[in-house]
Amino acid sequence: MKLQQPQYRVDEVDKERRRLERDGWPRLQMSLIVMVTGAVGFLSSFVLLHAGIESMLLRYPLTVTIAYGAFLAQMWLWMRWRDDSPIDLAQAIDAPETHSTGSDGWAGSGGGSGGGGGSASWLPAGSDPASSGMSADGSVLDVVDADADLPLIAVLALSAVALVCVFATSWIIWTAPSLMAELVVDAAIAGGLYRRIRGLQSQGWWWLCVRHTFWPFTGVLTFFAALGGLAWHFTPEASTLMEALRAL
Repeated sequence: MKLQQPQYRVDEVDKERRRLERDGWPRLQMSLIVMVTGAVGFLSSFVLLHAGIESMLLRYPLTVTIAYGAFLAQMWLWMRWRDDSPIDLAQAIDAPETHSTGSDGWAGSGGGSGGGGGSASWLPAGSDPASSGMSADGSVLDVVDADADLPLIAVLALSAVALVCVFATSWIIWTAPSLMAELVVDAAIAGGLYRRIRGLQSQGWWWLCVRHTFWPFTGVLTFFAALGGLAWHFTPEASTLMEALRAL
């Protein structure tokens, strides 16, 4: 889902990305956003389970979708927070139409905000893969109390869950500077700060977020939908992943 962008926009995004990496902490910010997303995933699965949605085939995709919605909401809040952080964009506004990538045309106090690549680790190094929350089924106590001698298929299933969560979160956190730089530049365009550059249009924060995270989200959604479907097929009486694994 990558579209060709005008070179002058690409240049401005690259300059902002380098400024964020130098003066801010984009990956740290994104790590915090991902951890909150994971917590929302765990909570939503727990609430859905106790609301009567016991089928993992239905609950898992709903949990992933709700967690992704929470991620997008946090990115919107991040954009609002950036709007409240004064940034000196005089150099960007006064720059000629031909932009150079050799110097940073964005300066100011906004870079001290701290940072995060889906925008993606979605997980920071050393974090528990389960904290991503995308695989939560509301049975945290079951995971803690699980027998140490789980069968091989259970070990493989839990390992697959961990790998999918780690891969998705790693991608989002690693690419966070690029996503956040695009959001900052797009906000400047929407605010008319690039009015001297003809033909430059805002793409919209939600589209930028979805474009950067589409494949990780689709992969996680597909994986947990398949996992829930398999669990329902082999153990239709189970309402959590650990119950399904124990019943195998």
